[in-house]
Amino acid sequence: MNQISSISEFLLHAQTEYHVFDMGRTIRSLDSQTFLNIENASEAAPYPRQEHAWFGIVFFSRQLSREHYIWFVKLPLDEKGLVISATRNHFLQIITDALGAQLERNKEARGRLPENPYTFVPNQQQLADFNSVSRGVLKLPPSEYYSAAVRYIAHPQAHNWQEVALQGIADVAASVRRKDGAQLITAHLFETAPQVQQALMSSLENYPLDKSVSQQLIDNAEQHFADLSLIQWTLRALSQSVASTIVKAFIQKILDSQHNTVPEIMLLIAARHWQYLQDEKVLRQYIERLALIDIELCADLYSDLVRIPSVRPAMLGIIRWQDKTYALTQVIGHLFSGQQK
Repeated sequence: MNQISSISEFLLHAQTEYHVFDMGRTIRSLDSQTFLNIENASEAAPYPRQEHAWFGIVFFSRQLSREHYIWFVKLPLDEKGLVISATRNHFLQIITDALGAQLERNKEARGRLPENPYTFVPNQQQLADFNSVSRGVLKLPPSEYYSAAVRYIAHPQAHNWQEVALQGIADVAASVRRKDGAQLITAHLFETAPQVQQALMSSLENYPLDKSVSQQLIDNAEQHFADLSLIQWTLRALSQSVASTIVKAFIQKILDSQHNTVPEIMLLIAARHWQYLQDEKVLRQYIERLALIDIELCADLYSDLVRIPSVRPAMLGIIRWQDKTYALTQVIGHLFSGQQK
């Protein structure tokens, strides 16, 4: 086992087929070469969060068993968003020492790694979403809870929402990629109980919503624009929308409104819609307002955003702005003082 130098190589050496998902900011499938580049620190993690890259790894062996196993792994990143090689190597040493080469034959490999600082447990929503996303990528059918969730959403007045499983709701969200699924969601979503709306819209963040679905979500949010919870759910649902023009306009409307004083909403823009901060006009309005709300929160979000490769140049550019507001100047000073986490 001494010659194995990466997690990817370990899984291949163990004769497994595997698939990796980035779980940093929503759940997205990663091709094997990209994952190898990331873990070898030759490519920055595309969606870092809290100074880590977050992965869900599904693996199985067609020869030995059709059962799928899952590891949830987080790897620390340096200031440029690259995996710190020593920590990846430490994790690799832990799994090779504990499991050896015959991964599928080892009972400990069945979703349970030795206790270590590199694994994490997703919350219930993330687990349900991961199951739905991964089953779709692996071309597996939805869970046993899917049918009941479809029945409820199609006729919410005829069923008790409390009998609908979170996994079933996540499976319905996954169906948005199909025409019938998208029609079901847009026709009945806002007739369902608020708890179901929240869960379903949170799950939608993992899928590239088309313009039609995105527009209906935005129209509903704008009709109830004073509803802070609905604005937050809508921002999450639009996370991977391909309708960038209307999503950007929706975010601009939020920034132009009194919602720009709500920390939770401003946090969601950074967490799910960072790509729109590449526009200097949007970035300036966003970061200057955030600096007025909370200097420490602004500094923390800056430190988080600067590690995202796509927005890193824009975030670094803030330091060179000649006409920074007093509040933003304080944030920059806070960053350089080393007081932020």
